[in-house]
Amino acid sequence: MRRGAAVLLSVLAASCGGQALAAAAPSRVVSIHLCADQLVLALAERGQIASVSWLATDVRRSHMAKAAAGLRLNNGSAEEIVALRPDLVLAGFRSGRATVGALRKLGYRVVDLEFADNFDVVRRQTRKVAGLLGRAARGEALIAEMDSRLARAAADVPALRPVAAIYQPMGFTSGRGSLEHALMTAAGFENLAAQRGMGALGHLPLESLVMAKPAVLINWMGNDPAPSLARSFYDHPALSAGPWRTLALPNMYWACGAWYSALAVEQLAGMRRRLTAERPK
Repeated sequence: MRRGAAVLLSVLAASCGGQALAAAAPSRVVSIHLCADQLVLALAERGQIASVSWLATDVRRSHMAKAAAGLRLNNGSAEEIVALRPDLVLAGFRSGRATVGALRKLGYRVVDLEFADNFDVVRRQTRKVAGLLGRAARGEALIAEMDSRLARAAADVPALRPVAAIYQPMGFTSGRGSLEHALMTAAGFENLAAQRGMGALGHLPLESLVMAKPAVLINWMGNDPAPSLARSFYDHPALSAGPWRTLALPNMYWACGAWYSALAVEQLAGMRRRLTAERPK
């Protein structure tokens, strides 16, 4: 009898614990960062979301812009966040530090998300946010989708990888430690900046680019419609007449490192395959 009672109490305790965990899922989630927006919009139930940042509806930078339609937007100020009465605030590596500090002093639960510069961080961050929201299964589904795309992109990577160069306005480029580098290498390219020992942000003079003759020039920012002197650099005749293919990647795929960044990898892998098919046999 005692043993049976003990088992019953154990089952009841486990049941109550599970109910407590389910009840602990936040019901008024606020995001004040573009990258946090993406995860909240993909993982949370719509009724859980109290507000997302104003950037969430930007169709150029937000992959989840359609899902953000109709939700309350915020500009990231402490005053408006307090008025929303959140039980969880998700911030990011570039979120206003004054807002984050003020909210924490007032006792609000604020979680900072790390900068996702590779797919291991994407997996870890997706699981973290999914756990916070009580949506672990959804998080695993996003990761599985991403990993499936990455596996297909890497299925036919040649031993001798073609060289690609990232070219941002004014000649900036990205080497090891950057999300751009992670996307390129996952697609089967060799990164010219990494070859030259550059870190996450470097500068590649036009003359060096022309002499290196990469197979692909990745226009990382030049397709932004906003006019600027920095972007006019892409009109230089040396770039348009170079011996390389040019590929412009939509900003929404890489503005944040996330599960959908695998879509950028697929586009890059498609370019690599076209190059391989065109090589003389």
